[in-house]
Amino acid sequence: MHKFALLLSGVFALPAAAEMRAHALPGPGQIQLDGRLDEAAWAQAPRHAEFFEHTPNDGRPAAQPTAMRIAYDAQYLYVGLEATDPEPGAIREPFARRDKVLGDQDFFVFYLDTAGDGKAAQFFRVNPRGAVGDGMFTDTGGEDFSPDYDFEAVASRTPAGWSAELRIPFSALSYNAGMKAWRVMLLRSLTRGDRYRLTSGPAPRNTNCFLCYSSPLQALSPPAPAANWTFTPQWLASHAERTRPDGSRTVRKDSELSLDVKVRPRSDWVLDLTVNPDFSQVELDAPALAGNSRFAVFLPEKRPFFLEGADLLQSPFPDEGTLQAVHSRSITDPAWGSRATWRGEQADVTVLTARDNGGGVAVLPGAYGNDFASQDYKSQATVARASLRDGRWQYGGLLTDRTLAKGRGYNRLVGAESSWQADEHTRLRSQLLWSETTAIANAEQRLERGAARQGHALYLDGSRQWQDWDLFARFKDIGADFRADNGFITQTGIRSLQTELTRKFGHEASWRETNPYFNTEYVQDRAGRVVSQKLTPGLFLAGPYDSFFNLEWHGKERSRLAADAPLLKRDYVHLYADGAPGQLLNRLTTTLELGDQIDYGTGRLGRGGFASVFARMRLHPRLELEQKLDRVWVDGGTAQRTRAFSELAYQWNSIWHFSARDTARLIWQRAHSERKLDGEGQPVAERERRNTWSLVYAHRRGLGRALYVGATLADAREGEAARDERRELFVKASWAL
Repeated sequence: MHKFALLLSGVFALPAAAEMRAHALPGPGQIQLDGRLDEAAWAQAPRHAEFFEHTPNDGRPAAQPTAMRIAYDAQYLYVGLEATDPEPGAIREPFARRDKVLGDQDFFVFYLDTAGDGKAAQFFRVNPRGAVGDGMFTDTGGEDFSPDYDFEAVASRTPAGWSAELRIPFSALSYNAGMKAWRVMLLRSLTRGDRYRLTSGPAPRNTNCFLCYSSPLQALSPPAPAANWTFTPQWLASHAERTRPDGSRTVRKDSELSLDVKVRPRSDWVLDLTVNPDFSQVELDAPALAGNSRFAVFLPEKRPFFLEGADLLQSPFPDEGTLQAVHSRSITDPAWGSRATWRGEQADVTVLTARDNGGGVAVLPGAYGNDFASQDYKSQATVARASLRDGRWQYGGLLTDRTLAKGRGYNRLVGAESSWQADEHTRLRSQLLWSETTAIANAEQRLERGAARQGHALYLDGSRQWQDWDLFARFKDIGADFRADNGFITQTGIRSLQTELTRKFGHEASWRETNPYFNTEYVQDRAGRVVSQKLTPGLFLAGPYDSFFNLEWHGKERSRLAADAPLLKRDYVHLYADGAPGQLLNRLTTTLELGDQIDYGTGRLGRGGFASVFARMRLHPRLELEQKLDRVWVDGGTAQRTRAFSELAYQWNSIWHFSARDTARLIWQRAHSERKLDGEGQPVAERERRNTWSLVYAHRRGLGRALYVGATLADAREGEAARDERRELFVKASWAL
């Protein structure tokens, strides 16, 4: 029995990693935050300088000298970072917004796992200009920039490169006194023709357990958790005008107060309350192609109240298209909301409830497409989720409820999930959900109380990595009456199996990876009819300038648009390319599909294509410029070259940094769709155009302390009708106390 216990401890232990030691400062004020690491306190802190190349060629010692030191006092954790660069003049150090410290820049990422179990970590980014990003990292979901933490960072250029200092309040960290040793990892990213990533632990490039290679942090005695609170009043004043196509005009003037309260009775507990929040003016959702799609478009969460502990609400599986059991964007217009989050040594719990005034639409999922019900109701939305970590195992439970006002029914969901990280290369995951719904859509697509309907959703996946091969498999079984009104579920009433097998060929050259792969996907409805079927060979390439390419051949791909419709067979080629050409054009991403395209509006098959281009440019260190263009087109059929349908969505997003605190942002969005042939191939003239302009000046003094002044102009036109025009001016201010 003793030998068996020793064997298990070896199987479930994290990989051995070099220890790091923290230096206890004798008192406050020992380190002045200037980015230079020239205080005597830093000279006394142990210096960790053993780094490894993670990308492009993993496992070898880092060629670019890098070092980290860690110190602490009764209030703060300090991290000192040093980057020696063989080409100091090539360091990329632009101004950047919070959470926009990305791969086109040089930067450090400090990962801090206060639970010490290698499952999740808070991360803190800084670039040579002192711009920052932060969030939560998990191996299942990657980096989530949604949470923002109250920390400071200052960077400084040196003759040999650059350095930076982080000052992280212990009050911004979630931990319990008496927890196991914290774990840390540092990643340095720099792009010099190719993108280099250096890590303080020897993490392989393709591992599915990055945090397994973090290092224990010894000699750290964090202070006992103490209570703190933040009280953030917000004020919004707006003047809005609308001119309708019939010439009628309305004017609305508003002045509203809202309140956000955050209380930490202990560092492992967070209590949030929001009253009368307003989220609409500052952020804009990017336009998306929706006119030639059967399913709803996923929109990410951007609202601050819902971002606290967002990693706990996320589905443990990266399958946002069909199985997001919780998605807070389903809460359209909250009148108030409250939330409690607890993070322990081996468990996390969050409970959220909000009063939703509605006003949007509710997605009604199906096997072949979505219907939509008007949210012409108020409702109470509640979500509770818990997660338990036990060695290589992780378990979770979920409970959600959406109860409509005036007795119009409810949707309730309960579920459980598990994840087993057998080793650094093998992972198995599962989730089982069950729902009951009495809010049923009537003939007018309004939700009314009806007979209860139950449904289930089962998700299984597994991945295994060898030196030369990767294997992934995913199975889903979702009942026809399954609903998750607090989530984003688009396809139900199906069973599906997806597999992908990859052969890896690594190279010690600029083109470091040449990986052929074969992907299969089979989806059927509950009656056994084929919904879709794919057999896709592909080739993945990774090369210079941080470039990645995917080339796929979709031959005889099959899709059915309705239960009584025939299977449509498609042949097309798919190309994806992504890279960082240089400092001026520092990110270029393109997707291209050419061949058979389905016109979902008419159920016809024709020749056509899909194209998407994203470009991020830095014409000046103070200017961020991003452009995104999506376009789809379908011709009338094999015997017709007439353009049956086309759609375009474009966004121009530019930000000028007057200083680290002051920015001006200009966004122009255009969407255009046109149909020239109906389902019978007869000429029609259907056209829709939308334009939106948004100009916002922002002054930010820190988390929760900001002033926004902006204007929005929007117009929409269908066919030859007159425009529907909207104009708005607003001022929004918040001040965290």
